[in-house]
Amino acid sequence: MRHRHVLPRPRARVASLLAAALLVVASTAHAHDRDLGRDRRRHDFSMWDEGRLVDVQVRVEGEPAPLLVGPGEDDRRYVQAFAGREYALVVRNTTGRRVAVVIAVDGLNVLTGDRSTLAADERKYVLDPYETATIRGWRTSLDEVRQFTFVDERRSYAERTGQANADMGWIRIASFREQRPWWVIRPDRMQTYRGEDGAPPADAPSPPTTSKAAPAPLARGEAAPQGSFPGTGWGDRRDDRVSMTTFRADPEAVDRLVIRYEYGSGLRALGVLPEEWHWRDRLAERDGGFARPPRW
Repeated sequence: MRHRHVLPRPRARVASLLAAALLVVASTAHAHDRDLGRDRRRHDFSMWDEGRLVDVQVRVEGEPAPLLVGPGEDDRRYVQAFAGREYALVVRNTTGRRVAVVIAVDGLNVLTGDRSTLAADERKYVLDPYETATIRGWRTSLDEVRQFTFVDERRSYAERTGQANADMGWIRIASFREQRPWWVIRPDRMQTYRGEDGAPPADAPSPPTTSKAAPAPLARGEAAPQGSFPGTGWGDRRDDRVSMTTFRADPEAVDRLVIRYEYGSGLRALGVLPEEWHWRDRLAERDGGFARPPRW
C-alpha cells in the first residue's frame, strides 16, 4: 500500500500559520518579561542568590524569602528574620559535576558546630550533578539535625556554646570543585596515585561530630525584644538522613555567597528596606493570625 501525504486545507493552514505567529509573539513577550524580571531582581530582590557552581535560597517556614540588595552593595544579600520562626537553606548545584559546599551560620560550620573559615579542609555537604539539597539545621548525626530557628542573638546556638563572634547574623556558603580522578600507573605491579596537584589521595572523612550543646528551643512566635538582634538557635529535632562519601576539593573556593539576616527594624536602619515597605506575610494570612499553642 502506498502512503499518501495529505496537505492541509487552506483555512487550516492559515490557522496553523497564525498559531505559529502567535507562538513567536508570545515567546518574545515571555523573553521580554524575563529580561524585565532580571532587571527588577538586580535593583530590588530575588529568591535566589546565584553563584557559578551553586545557587542558594532561604526558606522561612517553608516559603521562599526575598533576598534583598543593600544600597551600593552587590557582594551580599539580606533576608528578613522573624523571631521564633524556623528557616532552611536550599542549595542547588547548577553544574554537571559533583560540588561540595562549606556552610557557616553565625560563623559556625553547620556540620560540626565549630568556628569556620570556609576552608577547603572543613566538613562539607556534597551535591551530585544538578542536585538540590535542603539544609535544615545543625547536624547532630548522620540521621538528624536540629532545626535552624531565628532567635535573639543572646539565645543563639553560638552564644550558648561560648562561640559568639563577629559573624552573628551572617550566612556564608563556599563552593568547591572536585579534583579530577587520580590516574594509576603499575610499573612492576606497584601502584602510584596522583591527583591534579600531584598529592596522594586523602583518607575518607570521619563522620561529623555531635554538636557541643543541646539548648532548649525557643517558643514559637516569641516576639523579638526591642532593640535586639537575631541569631540562629537550636530548634526541634528533625529526621534528615545523609551518608558519607569521599570528595577531594580544590584548595580554593569558586563561590563565596553571603547572606545577612536582620529583623525588619534592622533592615530599615541599614537602608535595605524603605520605611513604607512591608513584606506581605503570607504565613500569618494563611494561619488566620490566631495564637498557637505553646510547645513546652
